[in-house]
Amino acid sequence: MARHAKKSDRSMAIRTYLTAGLTAGVTGAALAGVGTLLLADGDVSGPAQIEVQLVSNEEDILWLSLNGGSDRRSAAQSAVVQQSSANPALRPMIGDGGWLIGNGLDAADDCQGDACNGGDGGILWGNGGNGAHGGTGGDGGFWFGHGGNGGDGDAVLDANGNVVRAATAGGAGGKGGYMFGNGGAGGKGGDAVYQNGVKKNGALAGGRGGDSGYLLGNGGNGGAGGSDSNNLNVADDPATTNVNESAQNNAAGGAGGAGGVGGILNGNGGHGGDGGSADSANGNATGGSGGRGGLAHSNAGGTGGNGGNGGDAEADDAGKTAKGGNGGAGGTSGTGQGGSGGNGGNAVGDDAHAVGGSGGAGGGVRLGTGGDGGDGGDAVSEDGNATGGKGGDGGSVDLTGGGGGAGGEGGDADGDEKATGGSGGSGGTGGLGGDGGAGGDGGDAVADDEGGATAGSGGDGGFGGTDGDDGSASDGADAPATD
Repeated sequence: MARHAKKSDRSMAIRTYLTAGLTAGVTGAALAGVGTLLLADGDVSGPAQIEVQLVSNEEDILWLSLNGGSDRRSAAQSAVVQQSSANPALRPMIGDGGWLIGNGLDAADDCQGDACNGGDGGILWGNGGNGAHGGTGGDGGFWFGHGGNGGDGDAVLDANGNVVRAATAGGAGGKGGYMFGNGGAGGKGGDAVYQNGVKKNGALAGGRGGDSGYLLGNGGNGGAGGSDSNNLNVADDPATTNVNESAQNNAAGGAGGAGGVGGILNGNGGHGGDGGSADSANGNATGGSGGRGGLAHSNAGGTGGNGGNGGDAEADDAGKTAKGGNGGAGGTSGTGQGGSGGNGGNAVGDDAHAVGGSGGAGGGVRLGTGGDGGDGGDAVSEDGNATGGKGGDGGSVDLTGGGGGAGGEGGDADGDEKATGGSGGSGGTGGLGGDGGAGGDGGDAVADDEGGATAGSGGDGGFGGTDGDDGSASDGADAPATD
């Protein structure tokens, strides 16, 4: 406040704020927030900042605040509160970290435990703060506000490569404001960590995307799974018949997080996170599965989230197998468009066999158009067998609207003795007046040995709904064997 302002001036500012600010101000801001969300793009990389301006005298209304005494707190004191927790017991009423109006605080980088969770937005409105080190994102305010992003879960190493903070799964994204708001993105899962010939932790899953506000908003995207690169060469001990020590040589990518749910009136589901990659010098390698796309409960044309792609895989040792991760299923929708399934991960083998991951199924809808199935992953092996991944099935329509989703294509295969292309996915069933989805093409196959190649079969077309045309079944790919 001004240096010579009178006590009556402060009282007038307080009364004006309470009567006008908490009635017309809240209502007008809420309506403006609704319009903003209706025009927002479906992909939200991070929470937008909501700027909060204090009343003209810039002094907290102390009798409504949880803080007693003067509001002229030192920067050092504020810094201590932020480091200890993004959701402290004592919060200002308005401004960053405000319990009534304000954006939640981001978790500090040196946080521990629950302090790694992002702070919640104010009761009326405000964005949630971002989590750190696998902590969850804060929730948006009651009326509106975007959820904060979940923290990434990668381990922290010192200059000598020693683990000073263990890896974790990615943190879940915060929820959008109860009425309106987008969900926060899930954090990335931690990568596998190896030290002195010992596996400290495997690859971990990505965090789930936050759900939107109940009425309007888009679900947050799921976080990517962590990766695993394993160079161990542990021999199996024949004396321990019930334990296979060589399994320590295997690598597995972390699963992608699921996408968040969209609003019930309008909003899209979040995309699923991609699965993590995996490679192993002396064992099997399996890519992580893609996360499922988020649901779109919307009755006004929402789109289900796309499924995440499966992680790629590479294995080198003879007799081992590289298997790409499966794609995540597309999210379903009430009225609108089903999400597309994620593609299967690709697989590469040196002396090892290679198997592509399966594509995820497309999401179905009650009224609208089914989502397309994801493509199967390709497989290449220099001295082993190769099998392409199966294409995902297209999503179906329960009642009426557009056609069913197309089936995904089968993955191609290139192997030594044997190569088998992946089969195409089936098309989804169309609704009343809609066409069935087309079946996916089968994958090509090429093998070095004569007669070792088998083309993938095409997927069946979906049955049309009443008065709809059936989808066409595609032919299998032409795959002549090579010497």
